[in-house]
Amino acid sequence: MSVAELQKTIRGLNAGDRKALATIATRMKQRHAPARRRKLTAAMRAMDAGEKFTWDEVKKLRAERRKASAE
Repeated sequence: MSVAELQKTIRGLNAGDRKALATIATRMKQRHAPARRRKLTAAMRAMDAGEKFTWDEVKKLRAERRKASAE
């Protein structure tokens, strides 16, 4: 499929589908970003060095992030 065909197909989508496609594209772009890889590498090194979280700590942090994003 050429870029022109892809653009035509995207233009034919409804607004909700275009938004979903944009979200997927953004996540894919972020997933392969060098900064994300460096951050994950640093996190893995820290975990290998013994810096780990308990399940209760994880649940607490996730709840805090959900609350912050809802505000």
